[in-house]
Amino acid sequence: MSSSSESDQPQECPLCCEDAPIELPAYETWLQCDICEEWYHGICVGISSSECEHIDKYHCHRCVDKHGPSSYSGPALRRSERKSARVDYIRLNEGQPATFNQYLLRLDSHEFSEDEFDHLDNGSQVTRDWIRNRDTNDPFIVESAEGLGMVMPDPSITVREIASIIGEDAPVSVMDVLTQEELKGWTLGDWAKYYHSDDRRRVLNVISLEISDTDLGKRIRRPRVVDEIDVVEKYWPESKRKPKKFPKVKAYCLMSVQNAYTDFHVDFSATWVYYHVLSGEKVFYLIPPTPSNMRKFESWSKSPEQSVSLFAEHVKQCFEVRVKAGNTLFIPAGWVHAVFTPVDTVVIGGNFMVMQSLNTHIGVYKLEARTRVPSRYRFPFFIKLCRYMAELLAKKWGKLDKQAKSKWALNELESVFALAAFLEDKLLGRDCEADEEKALGDKGAAKKHVSKLLELVGAELESRMLPEEWVNREPQLREGSHFRWIRPGMSQGSLLLASRPRRSRAANGVDNSSGKSITKIRKKTAERAQLSRTPKLKLVRGRSAISASKTDSGMNNGVDDSENGDDALSALGIGASGSRRRKGFAADSDSDSDDGVDDSNASDDDADSVGSDGDGDEDSSCLSSDSNGFIVSDGEGSRPRPKKRKFRQTNGNGPLQPAATAAKLKGAKQRIAERLRIKL
Repeated sequence: MSSSSESDQPQECPLCCEDAPIELPAYETWLQCDICEEWYHGICVGISSSECEHIDKYHCHRCVDKHGPSSYSGPALRRSERKSARVDYIRLNEGQPATFNQYLLRLDSHEFSEDEFDHLDNGSQVTRDWIRNRDTNDPFIVESAEGLGMVMPDPSITVREIASIIGEDAPVSVMDVLTQEELKGWTLGDWAKYYHSDDRRRVLNVISLEISDTDLGKRIRRPRVVDEIDVVEKYWPESKRKPKKFPKVKAYCLMSVQNAYTDFHVDFSATWVYYHVLSGEKVFYLIPPTPSNMRKFESWSKSPEQSVSLFAEHVKQCFEVRVKAGNTLFIPAGWVHAVFTPVDTVVIGGNFMVMQSLNTHIGVYKLEARTRVPSRYRFPFFIKLCRYMAELLAKKWGKLDKQAKSKWALNELESVFALAAFLEDKLLGRDCEADEEKALGDKGAAKKHVSKLLELVGAELESRMLPEEWVNREPQLREGSHFRWIRPGMSQGSLLLASRPRRSRAANGVDNSSGKSITKIRKKTAERAQLSRTPKLKLVRGRSAISASKTDSGMNNGVDDSENGDDALSALGIGASGSRRRKGFAADSDSDSDDGVDDSNASDDDADSVGSDGDGDEDSSCLSSDSNGFIVSDGEGSRPRPKKRKFRQTNGNGPLQPAATAAKLKGAKQRIAERLRIKL
């Protein structure tokens, strides 16, 4: 395969029509067939400039049947892993669109769920408290911009006028809808010429033109509620908002031609999005951010089959929402969505982060790291924003009283805790890249703020939950991947909110839960936990009930009755003398320790007969001893006895000598005594 730089560039592409705008940057890439040596525009054969760099041998449509498909060398780029769409060369030669519109065919063949989200007449209802107290995290549409407090350009503004206001020489990122790849080298003047031309053989799209610092951006004011809840506006210090060192995601101008399509994606770091349609219409395909859907999305985004598979086919429910001119759509954090443009459309939109969704922002940030999304497609200065938030929140929470803390919603508290845990992992060097480590700044001060937040917010969360609930929830918050689809009637808390205990009513309507306050529930839970930690009596051999109770009481008080722990060892069947091994038979403790008779050769039958007589009459109020010297206790019923094992000590060359055996037993006795002291 030859490129145009290796030989003289041809004057004409056999696939171009007469009025093709060949002066545009998209037509600067040429390909030469290695068989017939014919030259073609890369855009005409559906191959981007970045993909050309990985082609080893190129075979055109006339030679591919006889000589096989083109061959590639080296690994494909991230977005080049998508398979190229089919090209209809006959229609292309006739000046018609070059591809079978695969996206349209898939969308038309799939059955989507109907729009069941909130449609508000105007924006007067959309306030900070309304968003905080919603019982769902579904998207919502505001039919009229009245009441939103935003300022937008005139709906009749054209792309030529936009290019004139911003500057025709301003660079713009253009996306090829067919390959879902970025085309470089375009300016706003080039884009305006393409947008208003009749040549739409290649469907292109502009969706990432940030305009907040341009003359057009100065004429725009986003919705008032966005400025009130955006954490970037609240927590990024004014003195540190320097050019190119501050997140510029407040206002975008999106210009899409008919049939433009953006495949399923999640906005960087799962930011909230507002879309105001100035002219035209947009169709959104929305998938809720359930844990299952997010796992599927991660697998799908890594798969090379991404370009030939519609993500909506992998999930249970995908909603179709139409946003018309004058409407404003709000998409909460984490929603996976695709966008189709049925007619030429101009949109003003923007991204913002919300405190109550901070755990979701962190979860998608980690997902982007796992899927190796390039930094230019991720939220700018995310780690630095988290650092500023932790610093200001730690200072703020140190001054809040109990009443002020109670005004924080549970999901906001969980978000702050997840933020502190996320920064703690970065400060400890867990999955921390070089640029992230640099953004953390002074680690000593950051660790101080993070520790303070974990302590204060963790205590507040624990006070609002039942003990067993917090034990389960804390590891989830520290893990940092939180995706939930909250519908009306569902609890926004973790498992069971302590502030809303269940109530049971009798048939006569009387509330029977007056005696079941949350304080009593916690007290009862603590009592159960204490009972579960109480040591249980065990079956002990070789002692009478009296000696066993004395030994047990001495051990429970942390005192060993003998210097060498003989009483403790007697519970294991080892006598006071170092060379004696008790084998479970009943005998007087004094005689056992003084007669000096070695019982190590006692018959196994005796031991087995003793082991079978351990189940006698049991008394639940005290310890008792059966005829064979076993200590038995009530409370747990009979238990199967462990099988006895025979063992014989050797030194590898044969049985141990008596002196070695005594030394071995003495050492074992001391080790067991030390363990018993530590344990009891």
